[in-house]
Amino acid sequence: MKHAFVIADNIISSLGFSSKEVFENLIDGKTGIKEFNPNFLNVNFPFFASAIDNERLANELSLFKLPKKYTRFEEIVLLSILKATENLHIDLASSKTLFILSSTKGNVDFLEKEGNGSFSEERIYLWKTASLVADFFNNPNQPLVVSNACISGLSALITAQRLIKNEIYDHIIICGADILSRFIITGFNSLHALSPTYCAPYDILHQGLNLGEGAATIVLSSKIEENKNYIEIENGAITNDANHISGPSRTGEGLHLALLQVIKNRKSNDFAFINTHGTATIFNDNMEAIALYRTGLSSLPVSSIKGALGHTMGAAGIIESIISAHALIQQIAPKTIGFKQLGTPEKINVLTENLPISQTHAIKTASGFGGCNAALILAVHSNSNKF
Repeated sequence: MKHAFVIADNIISSLGFSSKEVFENLIDGKTGIKEFNPNFLNVNFPFFASAIDNERLANELSLFKLPKKYTRFEEIVLLSILKATENLHIDLASSKTLFILSSTKGNVDFLEKEGNGSFSEERIYLWKTASLVADFFNNPNQPLVVSNACISGLSALITAQRLIKNEIYDHIIICGADILSRFIITGFNSLHALSPTYCAPYDILHQGLNLGEGAATIVLSSKIEENKNYIEIENGAITNDANHISGPSRTGEGLHLALLQVIKNRKSNDFAFINTHGTATIFNDNMEAIALYRTGLSSLPVSSIKGALGHTMGAAGIIESIISAHALIQQIAPKTIGFKQLGTPEKINVLTENLPISQTHAIKTASGFGGCNAALILAVHSNSNKF
């Protein structure tokens, strides 16, 4: 069986248009979240969120001379993939290369009156976006779409890791993306899930989440170059406790089972940190703390980046896996912005400052509507390792 290595990545978000820029801004304690006044995106109430700068987006798109025939959602998907792959020496049009799209809503703004403008109605479908991406790169394979609530990004990465491990493809380009829209903002508001201010993961004052938009791409490959360090996705697990259509299990059962599957015989001190879902909603934060306690991981340093980028939905799992990978390589885990005083029923070790690390492994988790949960293990390998 093959190994699945991260050979390139990119993040497009409110904190930057490259993984390096975003990671450095996180380490500097910056946040891309701000307050938006009523009428932004035709929303009739103020809200806090993280948005991509449109002027910079236009400038970046012009550098790649992208044709003006794509929606804003499709543009950030293509731009992220182009930036991630521009220096790679792999054949994106090969039958041994696959594209996977991770998203929860895609062009959902087309549901608004006259929202699709001059675009065809089928552009609202995620399969159409995935097909446009594959066609753009002249790839002959039917692309995959993974849309599984807030674990979409991790589900896509785990799917890709398994396809490479079983030698079905040599290279897989996984892109996760979502954009802000009236549909999404008002939808989360109807669930009373939005915070009236900056979100505070695991904090005693946590009141809800901040939404965010972004795109992120990871290129997984079974083949690596010499004299470089690489991140490997060692294994992953997906579970579903089917507790409620929107509320997580009060016992953390699904996440607990996913963690048990991925950590196997390892101890908590084998891992440098765990990058959690950390949405800052009371139900999610409490559930995660209980799941970590039940799995014996309460002492593990906890890092959530939702206080910096908000909840980026279908992009979240991929953005946060990239940040975790860069943390392992740079040997520093980012603090949890917004956290001050613990407010969960079980004690967990939430980072209030950036943490120097030396271990080679980290855990990434996610949970979502319908009781879905996912966890994966990231490992950094030096160029002296043999595979």
